[in-house]
Amino acid sequence: MVTLTPEQKKLIAANPCLAQVSAKVQQNIIESIYVKSIHKGQFLHRRGDQAIGYYGVVSGRLRVSAHNPEGKALTLTFMQGGDWFGEISLVDGVPRTHDCEALDSCEIIVIPKTSFEQYLLQDVTSLRHITQHICQRLRLVFNLVEQMTIQSLHERLARRVLALTKTDGNILNINQQELAQMMGVSRQSVSKILLAWAHADWIKLEYNHLCIQQPDQLMALCITDPVP
Repeated sequence: MVTLTPEQKKLIAANPCLAQVSAKVQQNIIESIYVKSIHKGQFLHRRGDQAIGYYGVVSGRLRVSAHNPEGKALTLTFMQGGDWFGEISLVDGVPRTHDCEALDSCEIIVIPKTSFEQYLLQDVTSLRHITQHICQRLRLVFNLVEQMTIQSLHERLARRVLALTKTDGNILNINQQELAQMMGVSRQSVSKILLAWAHADWIKLEYNHLCIQQPDQLMALCITDPVP
């Protein structure tokens, strides 16, 4: 049985699936938990891997990505401290559909597949929270498809940057190549837009960082539909 640190206990308490189960069930889950440490460049899982657990990020940052037939990487999202993920393959039994790579040293809580199935999928309230989480991810996919279909690159980039500020604040720990991968376009295309925004003092470009100075100006670019 792992002895949980204060940070790990906080992560578990913040997960609605785990917080609402009985003390006995929560203790059974905690007794099954193990902690996984991975270094920058290591993969938590690869596309096609069988799901072995439900992941909670204690610290660090991971990139979830896919590759097109030409091998070009597309960054779908980032996972960082406080995030839980990996439930979809545990629910439907399908192997992992994306790569998940550590961008720096990461500490991950793992709830094994057997515990997830026995204690969370069998609990009605927990299952409802899991379903809601999956629905949120599905809505995100629909929004991304819509953006790629009808929105200009300027608007798509503004939306993505504003979405990142909801978790990271106005200073984004991301470089232009990562942004380009998230958008599925060339770094040069993203760089051209970012430089224009920087010249207008909407943002400030720093090494591997992006500082949002005038978020209202980026919001104004989102003309198709206001950012929620």
